[in-house]
Amino acid sequence: MDDHRDAAHVRQLNSKEREIWLWHRCLGHPSFGYLRHLFSNLFLQSKDVDFNCKTCILAKSHINSYSASLNKSSIMFALIHSDVWGPSPRTTVTGHHWFVIFVDDSTRITWLYLMKTKEEVFLIFQAFQTMIQNQFSAKIQVLRSDNGREFVNQRFKAFFQQQGLLHETSCAQTPQQNGVAE
Repeated sequence: MDDHRDAAHVRQLNSKEREIWLWHRCLGHPSFGYLRHLFSNLFLQSKDVDFNCKTCILAKSHINSYSASLNKSSIMFALIHSDVWGPSPRTTVTGHHWFVIFVDDSTRITWLYLMKTKEEVFLIFQAFQTMIQNQFSAKIQVLRSDNGREFVNQRFKAFFQQQGLLHETSCAQTPQQNGVAE
């Protein structure tokens, strides 16, 4: 029987209820209403409400959402969030299929750069960093991104070491951790 039923309860089930549970598990946990339609003779003395499958309930659970972080950097441009999006189903007039964004954690000012290929991210980030240094007399300390190969590669790694930048990446399959850029 199902894991949620203790041995005493299983002994109390009649043979028809045991058969209903057997079919429920063997057929991949269909709804009991559907089973009633398939095997109406098994349900003559039972009601759907009598059957609660813990496995089915857990399977319908959703991942808890992340709570919004109230922590913001107090220093402008100390932490930059970034994400790459594309390819777009539509191409711009100038032939761009991709874009990369950079978001300042402190002010939430966002820069968007259009790209023809993802390979342009490295050169765009270098130009972005130079612009921040020249226009705002500020230094980027941390770049936070997902684990996309456009950021996680030898070229970026060497650049980060040379510039003294930290690169923070989110855990795989958790875009919520890079939510500012997502």
